[in-house]
Amino acid sequence: HWQTSPKHYIKETCLTCHSAWSEKQAKYVIESLHNRIQGKTRKAEFWLTRLVDKFEEAKNAGVGEDVLNQARDRHTVAHMHWEWWTASNGHAFHNPEATTRSLAKSVTVSQEGIKLLDDAMAAKRKAGAAPAAAPAAAAAPAEKK
Repeated sequence: HWQTSPKHYIKETCLTCHSAWSEKQAKYVIESLHNRIQGKTRKAEFWLTRLVDKFEEAKNAGVGEDVLNQARDRHTVAHMHWEWWTASNGHAFHNPEATTRSLAKSVTVSQEGIKLLDDAMAAKRKAGAAPAAAPAAAAAPAEKK
């Protein structure tokens, strides 16, 4: 299998549809969009990584499975919105608005998962730090007869 980029064959690929561009303009557009999308992809990866790290922290802190499952669900959605654009070849170029929306959704959902886990850990700490009930009064010693 041989995989390559259309930017290596601009005249034969890009300029057949984008005939108003010169090869130099086409290359500039390709590189600009690529760099823009790569920046958004890295941002989504940053937040996905933070979510994974926060999940581990929450699990170690004893956060319940119900909350961990909600965080897993958010990770699945965030990962899907990130992965589509890392696995596709050229979709981002021809649909940069959808790419931007999808990667932004990945970031937002990752941040929601982080907040969910942070809130659960804070509640757990607060419950653990609640003042203990006063000890019961000691029974008076029995009288000697």
